Formats: sequence, C-alpha cells, structure tokens
Amino acid sequence: METFSKAREFLLSALETRLAPGDSAWLRAQCDALAAGAPERTLHLAFGLAVRRAGHAAFNASPAEQARAFAVHPGWDLRGWNLEQAARAALLLSMPRSDATVKAALALFQTADLGEHVALVRALFLLPDAEALLHVAREAIRSNMGDVFHAVSQQNPYAAEHFDEIAWNQMIVKCLFVELPLGTIHGLDARANPELARMIAGLAHERWAAGRDISPEAWRCVAPFASPGSEAAAVLADAIARGGAHRRAAALALWNLPRGAGRSVVAEGAPELVPGLESGTLTWETP
Repeated sequence: METFSKAREFLLSALETRLAPGDSAWLRAQCDALAAGAPERTLHLAFGLAVRRAGHAAFNASPAEQARAFAVHPGWDLRGWNLEQAARAALLLSMPRSDATVKAALALFQTADLGEHVALVRALFLLPDAEALLHVAREAIRSNMGDVFHAVSQQNPYAAEHFDEIAWNQMIVKCLFVELPLGTIHGLDARANPELARMIAGLAHERWAAGRDISPEAWRCVAPFASPGSEAAAVLADAIARGGAHRRAAALALWNLPRGAGRSVVAEGAPELVPGLESGTLTWETP
C-alpha cells in the first residue's frame, strides 16, 4: 500500500475512536467518494464542513499511534495536530494521484480560511504530489499569519524534504525573528549549511550590538562550520563569553559535533560544563 493510502487509513481509523459515529461515517463516506473520483466541488464542501464534524479538540496521539505515524512517514509528529486537521488531511489523501488533485489543492489554498490553510500546510508532506505543492509551502514561510508559519516550520517534515537551501534558511532565520523554537524543526541538524551559519552569525552580532538577544538554540546551526578563524568560530566564542544559556548552548552544539570535533574547544573555553556534557545531563531539552 502506498504511503498516502496508509496515512489515510491510519487517520480514518484513529478518528473513528474520537468522533461520534455519525460524524465518523460522514467522513469516511466523503473520503470514499473522493477516492472514487467525485468532482472537485465535493472536496471543497467536505473540507469546509470538516471542522463542524470533527471539532477543534487536540488529537492527543497515544504512544502506539505516534509510533504508527512514524512508520507511515518518518518525521510525522502528531503533537500539535487537532481533529479537524486530521479529518481534512484524510480528505486530501483520498484524492486520486493526478494533475487534477494538485489543481484542487491549489484551489483550496486560494480560498482557504485560516483553519483550512493551517490544515492544508500541516498535511502537505503526506500528499502524493507533495513536490508539486511547493508553492503552498513557500507562501506559508512568507505568511504574516503566525499559525500558518508555525504549521510549516514546526514538527513538519515538508521543509526538510522539499525546500531548497534558500527557502530553508529563510524559514530558520524567520523562526529566530518571531521567537519560535528551533529544536522542533524537523531535520534542523541535517540541513545545517555554511550560508545559514553565516546569516545567523551576522544576525547575532547585529542584535547584540543593538542590545537585543537571539535564541541560544541558534548555535546548533553554527557549530558545524566553526573552523578556526571563521565567522562561525568567532560568534561561538562570543556566545561562550556571554555566559548563561548562550554559554551552555554553544558548548552543547560544539560538544555534539561528529567525531568529537568541538570537544577540545569546549574543554578550553567552558571546562565547568564538561561533566554535564559527558554525563548527558546537559541537553537541548535541559540546557
């Protein structure tokens, strides 16, 4: 069974245990009609009605359900999902794979209200033609609607899987500007790149010069490129010297580099943190 079919069945099964029987039956009937080739109008009507049928309650996945989601698609994190988003995702996943499906999703994007927009963006990575919907995700990172930007940047594999470096870097820097966490961005460490490190180093020095701060999480995007004499190395040295959360985060980022590449820097610049790093008590969750 293809990934998107597995995702659809997982969502419908999970929703059957959460929705009233009549609402669950309605949703499955709409999904079956779409799978059978119902016209685009059916999708638009069902997508709009889904919130009345499913409501806004949190999905609250069980550990077994979260494990199943990861098995369907690595990185599918159900934290933050609610029932109407899950129902709308099931509807989208019921559409046959074709140019008409892409057209229908793009049409939804043009007319969606805030809740519909968030649901569409959150489900993008699951759709069979995800690459063809890159425009929707790119618009989401430029959006002034905080919920939409949150949906594309936080706990969503789409950006890591489909964004080019320019779009990826734009998203990370915007997260720093709007003070969203970086640790909940899927693929953060794997997508680190020298240009992003340069951008963050410049932003940090600019903010510090203006008496403002930057999230200490930023250093995990900078540390891989902190070669001696580099701008990245200089800003990490400044972060260590600033003390507090910046000192701990910079040390943690350097300590976690592959093959222990940054450990001598930490031992020299922040020796008091070495025991916590060695024991694993100093982590990104408890920096």
